[in-house]
Amino acid sequence: MRSMRKAIVIILAVLFMVPVFWAITSSLKSMHEIYKYPPSIFPEKVSLEGYINVIEQSDFPRYLANTLFVAIISTIITVFLCVSLGYGLAKGTFKYRGFLTEVVIATLFITAQVIMVPLFVIIRQLGLMDSLWGLIIPAVFTPTGAFTAIQYMRGIPDEFLESAKVDGAGEWQIFSRIVLPLSKPLVASLAIFSFTWRWNDFILPLIVINSGKKFTIQLALATLQGQYGIPWNEILAFSVMAIIPTLVIFLLFQNLFMKGISAGGLKY
Repeated sequence: MRSMRKAIVIILAVLFMVPVFWAITSSLKSMHEIYKYPPSIFPEKVSLEGYINVIEQSDFPRYLANTLFVAIISTIITVFLCVSLGYGLAKGTFKYRGFLTEVVIATLFITAQVIMVPLFVIIRQLGLMDSLWGLIIPAVFTPTGAFTAIQYMRGIPDEFLESAKVDGAGEWQIFSRIVLPLSKPLVASLAIFSFTWRWNDFILPLIVINSGKKFTIQLALATLQGQYGIPWNEILAFSVMAIIPTLVIFLLFQNLFMKGISAGGLKY
């Protein structure tokens, strides 16, 4: 049974990697070779034309800086809010704690499309249109992250917290010196999810951002379609370059990420 599960996992991993592999190899082809039939798996002659055109003809460093700013700031705020909320709702003793937990769970069933119109109205009224902060502030709280934090915090033994209180530690000392060190897997998983969501977000930037100087990578990628044709080598090169940061983040924190998923009860 175990060998069968491993075989299924390997097959699924290979199937999921096929589009990524095809994008990488095709990004190293010339336009002539991309349109060649029958298509070849590997480039007959490695061409960096797509990467050179993206770097020279588009403002890729600016798009990268905008996206990194939004993703990093959003991730920092999201992780702090979710971990703080999870600790308060899981270990707090205040009134209506159970009701607030149920509210967080209920928000899991609300899709982003449902709140898009009121979210747009609020962003416009706050004067955040065409601003990178208009992408950060609406995304700092995620019900999925809050629910994961609550589930994880429930697994922290109450004896640790009670011992600290007996020794005279305050709530902030308990949170910063005990809860946070024990929550490294949770922090890693929340950080990876939040960074990936903000990095790949397209709908919210499409609604909020108007000027090209504030485009994120996903918006810039959508504008690469030419007037007389589609430069697939540039689009694929741009896509490969956009994948690298999220891949690096995952590889650096993959062990803590897997521990956070199993301990937090987040399932796919």
